[in-house]
Amino acid sequence: MRMNLREFTEAVDRETKEMSREELWLLVHSLVRKMPEEAREEFLDLIRRTRKKETDSKQAYDMNVLARERDKRDIHELLTRLEEQFHEIEESTLALQAEGYEDYSSGYWDSDWVYEYEDPEGIGEIFEKADNLIQHCVNDGFYEEAVKLFDLAVGTEVYADNGGDGVFLSLKDMVGEHLASVDCERLIANGLYAVYQNTEPDQRAQKLYDYLNCTFFRGTQVEAILSVGQEELEGQEMFWKSWIQLLTDKPGDTVGKYLEEAVLFHCTEEEMIEAAHKAVSLHPGLYLAVVKKLVENDGACALDTGRTALREINVKYKIRGSIALMAADAALKKGDRKMAEQYWLEAFRSDTTAVNYLRIAAECDEPERYRDELLQAIHSCQAFRSDSDRENRDYGNRFESYGEISRNFMDDEERFLLCFLSGDFDAAMEKCADVREGLGWTGHVVKCGIPLFLLLLLQSGTLPAGCREQLRTLVSEMGFQKKDYERGLYKESESQEKSDGYENLDSLEKAFSKWKARQVVSADQAEKYLAQLNRLIHMRVEAIVSGQHRGHYGNVAALAAALGEVRESRGELFAKSRILLDYKAEFPRHSSFHAKLRAYGMPDTRKR
Repeated sequence: MRMNLREFTEAVDRETKEMSREELWLLVHSLVRKMPEEAREEFLDLIRRTRKKETDSKQAYDMNVLARERDKRDIHELLTRLEEQFHEIEESTLALQAEGYEDYSSGYWDSDWVYEYEDPEGIGEIFEKADNLIQHCVNDGFYEEAVKLFDLAVGTEVYADNGGDGVFLSLKDMVGEHLASVDCERLIANGLYAVYQNTEPDQRAQKLYDYLNCTFFRGTQVEAILSVGQEELEGQEMFWKSWIQLLTDKPGDTVGKYLEEAVLFHCTEEEMIEAAHKAVSLHPGLYLAVVKKLVENDGACALDTGRTALREINVKYKIRGSIALMAADAALKKGDRKMAEQYWLEAFRSDTTAVNYLRIAAECDEPERYRDELLQAIHSCQAFRSDSDRENRDYGNRFESYGEISRNFMDDEERFLLCFLSGDFDAAMEKCADVREGLGWTGHVVKCGIPLFLLLLLQSGTLPAGCREQLRTLVSEMGFQKKDYERGLYKESESQEKSDGYENLDSLEKAFSKWKARQVVSADQAEKYLAQLNRLIHMRVEAIVSGQHRGHYGNVAALAAALGEVRESRGELFAKSRILLDYKAEFPRHSSFHAKLRAYGMPDTRKR
């Protein structure tokens, strides 16, 4: 096992503490016999100086001091040499060689310019030596030297000559190109530990923030940094308080993550709540983390904290919706379903999405009592994207994102889904029927609309093959996830399961069925919608098959089959077979399309 100097010295002290004079004399003689010739004079000098009796105890000679001075001298020699080499790298006296070419592996129209590098000057080895020396300095307590070298290692960019303007590589780029073998996470941990040790207590928080605010340090955990070195850190309580106070007033998601880490690991429940209250204007996400922690701890104050958060956070921020769902979990955990329903409504106010609407419509005992409030929330939701972009620019950090304070926003597809789910079927069908061609449907609401109307009009307890494919299309187009739907439903045992495509499909089917059971569609409406669906599906099938877009044959065959299944469920005998056979007759030479039709139940009329 390798030991640093401090560990070795402490081990020697323990072993020699109880040794007699004779044992020590034998030890010295054993050392003398193993002493190399070039070290003998220095050893004698050490003995002479050790014999001197200094009157001032502060000047008493310590063998450990001499060893440390020698180690320091060696470190400074290496450090001086590395500083010279890094200076040569900065001046481009030492440089890489680069040769670029276009890579067409992703396709002719998606070429990338790729460089291959050579390192004839051994620049990668310089970074590796710096990394090793920083590790040595941290182990033996030479923090000033470690910081100086650390700044050089992470701040020096390497010039690569490509015969033109050249390119510059950071240390992480060097590692990514296999030009240097350096563990950047370990390097960062060692370097920032040294920064902490080498900085005055009242300046540590600001100093670490200055480093961590740079892109090189993204993803670094402060907790991990402070547990690297051999020495017990002093002043940690003061540091964490000043660290939390500093981060509270700084914007950005990355800062929010550091703040969350500090508060959750180093604060009591009361302190966590107070910290979330102070940071609410810039970091409402801290409230989400605190409420989640309180729910996990079965804290009695989880509901009160959630209620306070919803009152203090502006309704326009999406993260308020996540906090509302976390509070709903806490309410259900206490058995208060009415309160949970109120929190589902608050989630919809701040995050006006189809999933949040469907949760209320399908899971509430009396969803109609919330209808006016839901419609008002839909009406009130405005597109705040431009305001959010302006706020981000005002912060002046192009590397930062601000998800914590992203605003409630509905795009056209979300508006359509909410129009349909809220029961305004005529308006929803009008939006679907707006298409005039069977191609170019990407991004249009009709891709969601046709499956929604087919499933709405189906009068069957089970989903036949064509309609099940429409449900699968809905899962994809809506981006429906079981775990998102079940947020706020407090399903502890199921929440740990890994969600897959089949679970998402089953979850949407159950939710849609509950919603559908509360909808009323008149016979006249149904016939009108079926007529539009027939026109849209026919237009789609003709465009796909006539254009020989074979990759979509299965999709349009499923649409035709689903239309027939819906008509059959509503009393039209043999509608599915007739529709599929009509399409076969319309496209008699498209055998690949015929195979897809047979897969969805078309009678096989081929001669055997």
